Amino acid sequence: MKFNRNYLSEYKELIKTTDLQKGYQEFIKLFRFLRTELKKALPEYDFSGHIVENNMDFAYFQLSDDELRASGLKIQVIFIHKDFRFEVWVSGYNRKIQCAYYEKLRAKTIPYALNNNPNQVDYIIKTPLNENLDLGNGFGVLEEIKAGVLECVKYIKTV
Repeated sequence: MKFNRNYLSEYKELIKTTDLQKGYQEFIKLFRFLRTELKKALPEYDFSGHIVENNMDFAYFQLSDDELRASGLKIQVIFIHKDFRFEVWVSGYNRKIQCAYYEKLRAKTIPYALNNNPNQVDYIIKTPLNENLDLGNGFGVLEEIKAGVLECVKYIKTV
């Protein structure tokens, strides 16, 4: 099996000459903090047991409550590495559910970004959070995420 030597050399150089590894470790520490503190702040929700790191494309964790689960829905707190931005997604437990919600929403004007390809992309609606969050202030980031989660939950439960 062949691998891209240039990418591997660049990665090696970045690890040796920058604080990339420390920065990533600090991000993971922040993201775990957010999941733990959000779970404390929202005890009525069940949280996934871990965070998912997806090859530096994005990282996420999930939460749901009985009503969302009965509707086949979950909330995902996402961090998009390339954009260096947090988002809150409402997703279906499967593509069939996502497509059904897409059909309900596609003709409406909604306050969220609607996924136009629910068979391929893992959300129904999403909302990006403030790009200028002070990531050094974990509790400030937590409040923004909590507000985004609660707004998305409130909206999707009306659909």
